[in-house]
Amino acid sequence: MGPSVRPIRAILRLLSVASALAACATTEQRVPPAIGPAVRPETPLSGYVSMLRSQGVGVDIPSQGKFVLVNIPSFELVALQDGVPVLRSRVVVGKPAAATPEMLSSMFAVQFNPSWTPTPSMIRNEGLHYMPPGPQNPLGRMMFALDNEEFIYLHDTNEKALFNRGRRALSHGCVRVEQARALAAWSLGVSEREIDSMITQGKTYSVPLPEIIPVALVYFTRFPDEHGQVVLHPDIYNNRQVEQRGNLKDAAS
Repeated sequence: MGPSVRPIRAILRLLSVASALAACATTEQRVPPAIGPAVRPETPLSGYVSMLRSQGVGVDIPSQGKFVLVNIPSFELVALQDGVPVLRSRVVVGKPAAATPEMLSSMFAVQFNPSWTPTPSMIRNEGLHYMPPGPQNPLGRMMFALDNEEFIYLHDTNEKALFNRGRRALSHGCVRVEQARALAAWSLGVSEREIDSMITQGKTYSVPLPEIIPVALVYFTRFPDEHGQVVLHPDIYNNRQVEQRGNLKDAAS
C-alpha cells in the first residue's frame, strides 16, 4: 500500500506563484508551420525504480529531480536524484505507541540549531523539558521542515548510538536521520563543509531549499537493500499482513 496523500500547501503556493508569473508573460505563441504542439518523450524509469515496482513497492518516484523515500519498517531513508539513489541512511522512527504515519509531504527548508519544546503529554508523562539549541538538543543540529498537518519532520539527533540498534522504533513519531549532515548538503545543493559553517553560526535560523523536495513516508515490510536483495522486515506496528514470497533475506537473521 502506498502512502496516504496529505494536502501540500507549499506546492499549492508554488502553483499560485506560477499563475501570477503566467499573467505577466506574452500571450503570443509562435508555432512553426505544419508542426503541432511539441510532445516530450517520456523519461524512462531508472533501474532502481523499476526494481522497486517489480517488488510491489508502489511509490510514484519522479524520473527527474530530487525525492526522499523513508521506509518505516526497514528504518531507512533513501535520497534519489532522477530516480537513482544517491544517499542511504539509517533512521529512527516512531515507537508503536507513537507510530510514524504514512504520508506524502514536501521538504521546503532546513533549520539549523533548532530548539526543542516537548508536548504537554511528554512533560506530564515523561518529565521532559524545553531544550535550547546545542549539542544536547534532541533535534541535534538541524531539522528538515516538512509541510504536513501532523507536525512530522526529519531531524538530526544527539543520541547517535541509537542508530546501532537493529530495531529503531524509538521516537515520538518524527524521523531521526543518521546521515543528517549529508542529507542537508544534498538538499541545499552545497558541500558538507558549508553545512558545518552554517551550524557553527550558533543561532537558530532556516535556509529555504532551492527547490521543494517531495518526501514519502511509506510502510513496506518487503523492501530491497542497497544490493537489490529483497529483505523481509518486522511488522513493527502490527498493521500489515506479512507474506514471504520468493527468495527473501530476513532482516532478523
